[in-house]
Amino acid sequence: MSAARHITIVGGGFSGVSAAVQLVRHSPLPLAITIVEPRKRVGPGLAFATHDPDHRLNGPTWAHAIDPVDGDHFKRWCTQHGVFEADPQAVRPNGIAFVRRAVLGAYLEDMVHRHARWAATGSTIHTLQDRAVDAWQQDGVVTTVTERGERLVSDLLVVATGNAEPKLQAPLDPALARHAAVIENPLNTVRLLGIPRTARVLIVGSGLTSLDVIATLQRQGHTGGITVVSRRGLRPRAQPLAQGTVEHPTGRQNLDRLLSDPPAFLVQAQPTLRAWVKAVRARIREGAARGENWNLPFDELRDSVWQLWPTLPAAEQGRFLRRLRTWYDVHRFRSPPQTEAICREALEAGRVVHLAARLRSLVPTADTRRIEAVLQPSGQDHTRTEAFDAVVNCTGLDAASRTAANPLLQALVDQGTLRPDACGIGYAVDAQCRVIGADGRRQAAIRLIGPPTLGTFGDPGGAMFIAAQIHRILPDVFNVLGHVESDGVKVSQAASLSAA
Repeated sequence: MSAARHITIVGGGFSGVSAAVQLVRHSPLPLAITIVEPRKRVGPGLAFATHDPDHRLNGPTWAHAIDPVDGDHFKRWCTQHGVFEADPQAVRPNGIAFVRRAVLGAYLEDMVHRHARWAATGSTIHTLQDRAVDAWQQDGVVTTVTERGERLVSDLLVVATGNAEPKLQAPLDPALARHAAVIENPLNTVRLLGIPRTARVLIVGSGLTSLDVIATLQRQGHTGGITVVSRRGLRPRAQPLAQGTVEHPTGRQNLDRLLSDPPAFLVQAQPTLRAWVKAVRARIREGAARGENWNLPFDELRDSVWQLWPTLPAAEQGRFLRRLRTWYDVHRFRSPPQTEAICREALEAGRVVHLAARLRSLVPTADTRRIEAVLQPSGQDHTRTEAFDAVVNCTGLDAASRTAANPLLQALVDQGTLRPDACGIGYAVDAQCRVIGADGRRQAAIRLIGPPTLGTFGDPGGAMFIAAQIHRILPDVFNVLGHVESDGVKVSQAASLSAA
């Protein structure tokens, strides 16, 4: 076999591990892959390192396969490792399973070990516990430098840095993160468990992470009251897949659906937000007349966003982010049934209250450890001040902190290799995830995947969509690595997914 091509992957969460596994499984030539990850464990990343039993995946097992060619892979792994026996609540009456997030972390970690030497393609995966701080391309190779002084020379660099750790966002003072009553990172379960049961808690942000926080506190028998504040007071919709009879996709059915052309009812509409919203609403009404749920036409839109979003004018994209993103997100990112049951019971009992308001400031009190929150209810000019014993930050993604918190991304931006996308919420890439520099040039040997491509593709969040994004770019990656067939690059199917 020919000499192995070297690939450096920066980031050891779902994006990085899925890229490594798909590359070694399907490569037509040997690969030597190095995953650079500062955490001790490669696989769990930021999202799946939690061990809280009430923090669950909000999608079924078929949506979390590491390689979308075989959507049953994660479910089989769970069966083989006794996950469903150890956690019978994971499986709903209709057979769909919503497992704990830590289970996916363990699965990803195991996949790295199992693919460390993949005989079918003569490829290897090596992990390096370190932090990438710089990279550049010269003379046909990419050099990546780490914090400890390692220099990795490779034929391809894949940047899979995922989401940045949560930070306090404006108008809040970043110094508040050091206050004993403020929990900046809601994924820090140890801090959550340290909140007294009688404490009055303010949760800032009402997405899925806020539901995880509520579930953790409720399991601890929290009685002090929880206020969830967000601008519109909305909360994620319940996961419809938990109810009724649902078809279980098998094999690559999910992947084929995601790769298919957008549905006709969206293609026929003009590429404007107004036209698409009107088309989706009409589709939902038609489905409701047949007794169908709202999620079916919405999911047709969601699955096509990566193709539709780039056709929207920049002004329309900005309008969506300002006015419609919150509404989209509460339907897009749905509450798993186990978490939904816990949170709904707390809501009905009055232990949790959702408030539509802007958080204007947090002010530590002079003589106590409490925090005073200045809140402006939506649609009103006046503010009100309330005191809380604990404040948990669940405001979600912050595009600015992604660059500032990651030295590699900062270096790539500073040198002009990487530039912000038109929306300012990620970085510019082309359809093959090649980074686009400040001068407009595309770097075929540097790819950016996953959440940092949000502004380019509109919605690359979630394991299923990240895995599909990686699958889409494999042929072009193999072309760049030097394997060209007369009839185009062919993805090898020699490695049977069932073998793992």
